[in-house]
Amino acid sequence: MAESSYSAMYEARPHNVKDHYDDAQLYFSRAIEAAQQAGLVDEVGRLVRRRDHVESVYNSQFRGVGR
Repeated sequence: MAESSYSAMYEARPHNVKDHYDDAQLYFSRAIEAAQQAGLVDEVGRLVRRRDHVESVYNSQFRGVGR
């Protein structure tokens, strides 16, 4: 769901981009929490890196769009 929300950022109307970004961050947070609870250290690391990448993309390409 996080990846779908991230992809939707690219297709969204400018005023909806932040909603998709927020959804992606929420889903990544939930996935990270679930991986932590399951003791999946490598998966936690992968998800954190991916979440951070999505944040970086949003900040560099979309922040301020649709304001």
